[in-house]
Amino acid sequence: MCSVHSVAISSPFSASDTLTVPSAAATRIRWSDVSTDADLVAYSRDYAESAVATYDYRLPSLDVVAEWRVSGRAKRRAAAVKHPRVPGASVGDPLDWDAVRREHGDRRPGPDSRFDDLRECHVVCSRRAADAYGEAEWRRVLRHELVHVEQFARFGATGHGAWFRGRADAVNADRHCPAFHRGRYLVRCRGCGDVVADRCRRCRTTRLADLPTEDQRGRLAPTDCCGAYYELEDTRSGE
Repeated sequence: MCSVHSVAISSPFSASDTLTVPSAAATRIRWSDVSTDADLVAYSRDYAESAVATYDYRLPSLDVVAEWRVSGRAKRRAAAVKHPRVPGASVGDPLDWDAVRREHGDRRPGPDSRFDDLRECHVVCSRRAADAYGEAEWRRVLRHELVHVEQFARFGATGHGAWFRGRADAVNADRHCPAFHRGRYLVRCRGCGDVVADRCRRCRTTRLADLPTEDQRGRLAPTDCCGAYYELEDTRSGE
């Protein structure tokens, strides 16, 4: 039987919160046995528990993730953390969740919301990415997404800025998940060259990224990574 231990963790909810998780890094389902969407969810949830025990995640509980699911349509994002838009929330500003509850209640306004509570998030895994990656790559993807879960638990918002970069380094996660599919148009940061978006067809994003830098100012926010602007690469331009 796998031993468990309680880890005292700094919490945005209560200073006394603890998280009881398996101390072993192994998951209960082997990567080689993952074949169905249910298998992928089970593997990902198991590894998330192990990662929180192994790495320096500052989470009161993984219960903040109310749902894990698989998307068979996602082509560009290996996984994503979905969450409600919390009024007044921004990365870097610790959120008083009790004050949010008093002001806005437990439920997010709107009959079409997928969220039952302002304080819950969902993790969506791409089936195509899992099929394309090996186990080590998929685990890095999950550690990346757990940083977003941590952000949401602490701040009620997520992003890939300086705070994310520091936390990703601390848990041995990539700032951007490795590509498993690329669209025709890649939007790159002019500062470091990282791909910050890709699109299969021309759209407002690609049109603006194709403008000179001076024309992008005032119409686009600068990149999170470098505070620079954008350039567009057409991957089929040489054909």
